[in-house]
Amino acid sequence: MRRIMEQRSFEDIEKDLLTHLSAANLPKDHLAGISRSIAASYNSGLQIVDWWVYGIPAFEKLVIQAQLPIVETKALQGLVQNENFKAIEILRKGIPRADFFQLQLTVERTTPAEHGRTNGTHKQKSTINR
Repeated sequence: MRRIMEQRSFEDIEKDLLTHLSAANLPKDHLAGISRSIAASYNSGLQIVDWWVYGIPAFEKLVIQAQLPIVETKALQGLVQNENFKAIEILRKGIPRADFFQLQLTVERTTPAEHGRTNGTHKQKSTINR
C-alpha cells in the first residue's frame, strides 16, 4: 500500500500509521513508542514521504520512508535511540552539499520476549552512507 504524504497533516498520517500497526496486534506500549518518536521528529521537520506494509493480512513489517533536515541531529538521535525501530537506514542527500537525511525506518512485530528488553541486546541496524 503506497500513500502520498505531501499534503497531509501529521494527525492524518499518525491515524493511518496507527491503524496499520494496530491491525498487527502490536503491544500498546510499542505503538505508543513509535507514535511518540515520529511525533517528536515530525515537529522537528520530519516529512513522511511514503510507507509500505509487508505481509497483508498477516503483518510482517512496516517500512517508513522519510526526510529530515540535516540540522535536526537531535531528532535523528531520538529516532536512532528508539528500540521500536528494528532497522534504520540513513542517507545524506543534497547537491552540492547534503541538506537533508533520507531515512528508512522499519517496524516489525516483536515477540513478547523481545519486547521490553532493556539490556541493550535488541538488534538495531543504523547505517550512514556518504
